[in-house]
Amino acid sequence: MNNIKIIVGLGNNIDKKFFGTRHNVGSDYVINLAKKFNKKFKKIKKFHGYISNITFYNHKIILFLPDSFINNSGKSIFTIVNFYKINLSNILIIHDDIDFLPGIIRFKYGGSSGGHNGINDIIKTFNSTLFYRLRIGVGHPKNKMLMNNFVLSYPTEIEKKNIDFAIKYSIKALFIFVKKNYNQAVTFLHTKKIIG
Repeated sequence: MNNIKIIVGLGNNIDKKFFGTRHNVGSDYVINLAKKFNKKFKKIKKFHGYISNITFYNHKIILFLPDSFINNSGKSIFTIVNFYKINLSNILIIHDDIDFLPGIIRFKYGGSSGGHNGINDIIKTFNSTLFYRLRIGVGHPKNKMLMNNFVLSYPTEIEKKNIDFAIKYSIKALFIFVKKNYNQAVTFLHTKKIIG
């Protein structure tokens, strides 16, 4: 049994106008996960975020959405992790990734942020890279100067279809991760063609 104790969805959860944008797919993933268990989120002021919980195979996991802009995610995560005395290695962060096409989702442990400012803030806050991540591909604009507008805009209809399909599929990989181990989850997710 894996020891993941909290799953965090990154996004600009401070303002509803960002819901459904490319930068919010991490939050969308965790919200989808909660719905699968018929769970809702409750805002907790002291954690600066929204919290829920699910149970996998008698293993309780906290779901958390920071109530902040994505680039300032570290403080909220640090607050809840410190309160529940959770080790960084027991955390799974779900976030968007411009290095993958929409519909590609990959696990990662440790390593650099890949230029993701939300991940950068978490690394800086905890002074460590030793946490699990699930990266959801959202594609990349051809012009880097358009990056901010790109991640804050909505995916196209085809992109959304691929992302939604991949999220559903990768939740199966998450079940494997929790029930068995990280390596088996990686093998399951990384060796399948999951673009619809």
